[in-house]
This record gives sequence, C-alpha cells and structure tokens, in this order.
Amino acid sequence: GEVDADALEYTPTWIVAGVCSLIVTISLAAERCLHYLGKTLKRKHQKALFEALLKVKEELMLLGFISLLMTVSQDVIQRTCIPPSWTNYLLPCKKMEEHSVAALGGRRLLPRNAPRSDHCRNKGKVPLLSLEALHQLHIFIFVLAITHVIFSVLTMVLGGAKIRQWKQWETEIHKNNAGNGRT
Repeated sequence: GEVDADALEYTPTWIVAGVCSLIVTISLAAERCLHYLGKTLKRKHQKALFEALLKVKEELMLLGFISLLMTVSQDVIQRTCIPPSWTNYLLPCKKMEEHSVAALGGRRLLPRNAPRSDHCRNKGKVPLLSLEALHQLHIFIFVLAITHVIFSVLTMVLGGAKIRQWKQWETEIHKNNAGNGRT
C-alpha cells in the first residue's frame, strides 16, 4: 500500500508528547479551577451556585463523551453507506451545484483517506457522514460546550450580583423598620 507521511507513526515523538502534554495541562488547569470554584462556593455557603456548577461539569462531561463516541465510531459511520437520494431531504441549506462552487473560487476537499470513501462510491452510494462533516460536527460540539460554559458562568455571576443587591435592599428595609420603632 501507499505510505501516508502524515500518519502518527511518521510524526516526531517530541511533537506528539508536546501536544499531548499541552492538552493534559490545559485540561488539568480547567479541572482545578472548577474544583477551587466549587470549594469557594461551598465555603461561602452558596449551595444553589455550587449545584449549578456541578450541573455544568456534568453536562461538559456528557459533551466530551459524545465527542469521544463520535471519534471512536468514525470508521463505522464512514463505512455506513446510504443512497445519494437520501441526502436531498431536510437540508439546512440549499445545495450548490458543482460548477457554481468552482466559479466562486472554492475547492473541494478530498478526504485524507480516500480509500474509505471509495467503499461507498464503489457501491454507488455515499457515506452517512463525510469526514469533513464529522470534523465540522466536532467543532460544533466544542463551540456548543464553550458557549454553554460562558453562559453558565455569566448566569452564575449575574445571579450572585442580583442576590447581593437583594440582600442590601433587605438590610436597608430592616434598618428603616428598626429606626421607625417597628420590628
């Protein structure tokens, strides 16, 4: 067979080790930050915010598991063939014709492992999801996770600020009532 110079076995080990170390370091730093945030919320008796943090962690783990499943099942998805006519239903966007893609200066990306896509093409069918679509789905899940975390943190911060405002409001009312001789 043909040798793929981009394969992992032909990548220098220092690059693989460096990339893996960076990913692990970032993951551990994020986990430690969430852990310390949880300890801080517990110490300040913010039970509702602590439970919200646990829910965010749970949902992030679920999104990570979904991404892992997609990666593991990529070969099965690529080898699952469907008739080309099935790809014309429920499209989110209108398909562009081949000549209009070329006219716009676009290019067609060929999958790195073209023999896998030939499996379906030889049968006159198409893969359930192309490699490019799988890659874009992974990016979508990542963006979804980041957006979810940002909105959850914003909700927690704004909720905490609102609660502090209410506490100040309640304190002022109690002071006014005590000053008027009412309890």
